[in-house]
Order: sequence, then C-alpha cells, then structure tokens
Amino acid sequence: MKARTLGIIGLLLPALSLAQVPGQKPPADHYTLIQAGQLLAVPGQAPRERMTIVVKNDRISAIEPGFLDTLPGVPASARVEVVDLGDHFVLPGLIDSHVHLIGEPSFSRRRAERGDRNPPSAAEGAVSAMVHARRTLNAGFTTVRDVGSNDESVFAVRNAINAGRMIGPRILVSGPAISGTAGHADNLPFDRDGDAQARISHGICDGADACRGVVRFNYKLGADVIKMTPTAGFSDNTGTEPQMFEDEMQAVIGTAHMLGLKVAAHAYSPIAIKQAIKAGVDSIEHGFLLDDEGIRMMKAQDTFLVPTLSASYPPPVFRIPDPESVRLRNEYKAFERAHAAGVKIAFGTDAGTFSHGDNAKEFGYMVQFGMKPMEAIRSATVVAAELLGVGADAGTLETGKLADIVALRGNPLDDISTLKQVDFVMKSGKIAKRGGQMMEPFTYPATFLQ
Repeated sequence: MKARTLGIIGLLLPALSLAQVPGQKPPADHYTLIQAGQLLAVPGQAPRERMTIVVKNDRISAIEPGFLDTLPGVPASARVEVVDLGDHFVLPGLIDSHVHLIGEPSFSRRRAERGDRNPPSAAEGAVSAMVHARRTLNAGFTTVRDVGSNDESVFAVRNAINAGRMIGPRILVSGPAISGTAGHADNLPFDRDGDAQARISHGICDGADACRGVVRFNYKLGADVIKMTPTAGFSDNTGTEPQMFEDEMQAVIGTAHMLGLKVAAHAYSPIAIKQAIKAGVDSIEHGFLLDDEGIRMMKAQDTFLVPTLSASYPPPVFRIPDPESVRLRNEYKAFERAHAAGVKIAFGTDAGTFSHGDNAKEFGYMVQFGMKPMEAIRSATVVAAELLGVGADAGTLETGKLADIVALRGNPLDDISTLKQVDFVMKSGKIAKRGGQMMEPFTYPATFLQ
C-alpha cells in the first residue's frame, strides 16, 4: 500500500537516522523480564499470580510462572532488563476503536463560536494529533482506530510513529469520512463545492460511482479502514434520518472490501443502521437508535457495535437540551439490548469530542449499563483486536504476539475505575511509561530506536 510522504513531517519531527553502518554488527537482542503480581494474559480467562512475561525485542517469547530475574542461555551480548511489577495488575495494551486524533473540545468550541465549519489545517491537525497520540498512549491505549480526519494529518503521525520517530499508539487511519453533499462529514467550504478534486479529498460523493472513487482515493492515501456517515450526528441539528442512498453504501462497502479494507458506519437511525448491515458493513459506530430488528441482523451478519457511550458527554456546545431524557436514554438502552443479545461490542470512545487521554472513562459507562468488568476489558482487547484485524499481534499477552502491556496498581476486576490510573505502558517491547511517568516524546535512550 502506497502513501504519499508529507513535507510537513520534516518540519515537525527530528531527523533520526536508523540506518545501519555497513559492516556494523546488528544491535544485540534486548530481553525484558516483566514480573507481574497478577497477570490477565487473555481477558475472559482468570488472571494468574506471580508470573513473568519474557519479552525479546518487540515480542513476547515466553510467559513463565514465578518471578524470573535472570535468563539462562541468552548470549553474553544480549541486554536483560528486569521490570518489577510484583505489586501490579498486568494486562494487554488497550484498544480504542473510535477516536479522532485531530479533534479537541476547545478547538470545536472556538469554531462554533465563530460559526466556522472549516476543519483545522493539515499543519494544525498534525500537531494536535501528535499531542493527542501521546496522551492516548499515556492512558494505556497502545492501538487506536482513527475514524475521520482531514487531509493527511493523521497519516503523517501514524507513519512517524511506525518509523520510530516519535512515541505513540499504533494507529489505524481511515482518512476523510465519506458522506454525501451536506452530510455529516461534509465540511467543505461553500466556495469550493464546485471543485471536483476538493470534494474527493474531503470524502464527499453523490452517487455510487462517485463513492467508489472516494474509497479508492482514501486507499491511495494509505487508509487502513474506511469510514462512512450514512446519517447525521446530534451535533448537526439536522435529524438522524439516512443521508446516503443504499446503492451509495453498497458502493463504499463493496469497493473497500475488494481492496481488503473494513468499513465503519456512523449510523444513528434504525433505517440507516439496517441498510448498512444489509450492505455488509463491518461495524456500526454509535448506533444510538438501534432497534431489535437491527440487533438480530447484527447477530446474523456478525456485525460489531462500537457504542461510544462517552460521546454522550461532549463539550456543552454540542449538547442538545435535556440530553438525559433523549439521547442518553436511547443510547444506553441500545447498548443494554445489544449486549444482552450477544452482539459483538468493541470498545470505542469518540475521543476528540472529549479530551484525549480520558478514554478509560468508557469502561465505567459500559459496566454501569450492564457489562461485567471482565467483559468491558475484553471489549477493549480481544474483541476490538478482532474488529481491527490485529488479533494476530494484539489483544492478548501470548507467545509470539507484540509486547503491548499495561499495568495498574489496582485490580480492575474489583474496581473498573482503576483503568483510569495506568502506571506502566509498554508498546511493541519499548517502555513508554514507567512509575506513572511518560518518556519524552523525541528523546529516547538508544535502545528505544534499535
């Protein structure tokens, strides 16, 4: 998959050369022995006590009983580090299936106050996404799915993280969300409505053929997933009825699947939800007005629900009158019914409508409205990894998987709110947070870049 390289990266990030000098020996293997007081290796199974996770470079090579402080048989050149988490609860890195890394409540408020529908510039978006990615990793989320961003801002940040130029979560990016003219994701200025290329680059399409073209454009940018918006949002004040025709949804989903990409649908109304499910969408985002027929269809089609309960508490500028009596009641009832029916529910927050780094508050809502703590944790690990297609590398702590590990001082199975205080974070074998303190974003020990 090809993605254009943005010049803006050079302005934002230090030039760190990782090239190996000819004739130089490859870096020695780095082993990390993580001593876990309680280890929830596979959410859904019982935690184990006094275990050691053996990490070799970026992956888990073994999980052993007891606390190991030496590793017999490793070459003398290898580095071995012991991390004492004997009084911690250790679990897989968390996954948020629905974030907007360029979004921030204060920026949204400023735009609303001046009546500005324009998205942030690429430069502003990239800077915001860098800061928000760091906050998200600090909260223990080692993988996120960014579903809707302007231009190539988040692509640039994703690429910088993947290249080791900055620290942040693993990011799957959709690029611009797809909608029809005047739809939920149409933030193109009025004076550019006649600009065909601008419409494509902003994800706007009218008609099935145009929608196929927009999907292909996002794929060309390097999209990992496709986002479409067949209904409006509560912030639009235009109702919740469908805003895309069925053939347009089918075109988006069919083209994305042909290209190997999954599709997430921002959908509120029962009609649009069921049309998207019928067309083969992979996940319904929000689903506030999901009805019983829609739930049955989701079960039959194995469609995921990403409920974003935290989105019911956005900044005041986005709130509708008396939200407790309208929006929250519908949303929570839909969540409760879907959970009771056994619909696959993947953790997602809509971070960006509220402050990044507060993602873990979603757990509290999920437990409040019917999930057990273990189910909520599983939704943010095993289930979210399945939805995102990263289950081979993330979602559980097992031999061969990437070492995405978080640790808490409390037990979230007893008190789900302890997930708001993450003390330790490792992403792909690199320690990003220790003792409650994050590493600097660009100044790493040499071992971080090896």
